[in-house]
Amino acid sequence: MARRQSQALLKHLINSKPNPNPRLSRSVTYMPRPGDGAPRPVTLIPGDGIGPVVTGAVEQVMQAMHAPLYFEKYEVHGDMKKIPEEVLESIRKNKVCLKGGLATPVGGGVSSLNVQLRKELDLYASLVNCFNLRGLPTRHQNVDIVV
Repeated sequence: MARRQSQALLKHLINSKPNPNPRLSRSVTYMPRPGDGAPRPVTLIPGDGIGPVVTGAVEQVMQAMHAPLYFEKYEVHGDMKKIPEEVLESIRKNKVCLKGGLATPVGGGVSSLNVQLRKELDLYASLVNCFNLRGLPTRHQNVDIVV
């Protein structure tokens, strides 16, 4: 069900007409990569639960945009004891990772893979830019914030 909804939303966004009032919308584009212009590798961890659906939708959007990147996909799941070293090497090499949600174990004394990733890669901030997309009806209008 969720996959069909994601695909329907993706199709709607791709086929939607431009907003006649550009002040009320924001263009979504990508900047060409400096240097040789070769496609950029991105580490992809689909994760658990809804993670594979969300990351799958991102893959479809990137493909539809002809974004100059490709994904190095790794199967990592919350029930694993630790993040495989080849995944950490890929993230360090690529400097970009798209990660779906990983299940977190319940109970004390067990470190989640999310915490392991943050500690191993020295990550302490998560910035998310939230804004309305042209042609997509939402409850709130003119949203443009960073959380």
